[in-house]
Amino acid sequence: MLDGSPLAQFGLIHPEVARERKLRHEVLLAEIDLEQIYKHGLRSVPFTPLPKYPAVERDFSFIFADTVTFGAMQTAVSALAVVELRDFHPAEIFRGGSIGAGKYSILLRATFQAADRTLREDEIAQWSSRIVEALQNLSGVRRA
Repeated sequence: MLDGSPLAQFGLIHPEVARERKLRHEVLLAEIDLEQIYKHGLRSVPFTPLPKYPAVERDFSFIFADTVTFGAMQTAVSALAVVELRDFHPAEIFRGGSIGAGKYSILLRATFQAADRTLREDEIAQWSSRIVEALQNLSGVRRA
């Protein structure tokens, strides 16, 4: 349906027609009113141009108690209000082995990028140390 009128209809081919045509499998047919589609027009597709300046990724490996969720980590890092932080997500989660019961190891990946310039190493180091501090405030223990 499009604006209250039928735009397309579809269904299985009738079993008798399928037998006459010696079709072994069920066949679906569709009828689409393209004139209706063309009259309606196309919607504009939003897009963001590709960034001009490179992104920089940093990984942070921590051990947390099972009670600490990624949501809490994300909230703590978001509270830092680092404008150039484009993405922060878990890359790996590991339980068992040398990690004690009731704990897990998590590898977190941060992506930094500026729209107007290439980032400097000292800026990235400063933001990274702030992220480490925020995660340690959640009782996270940094892995070597």
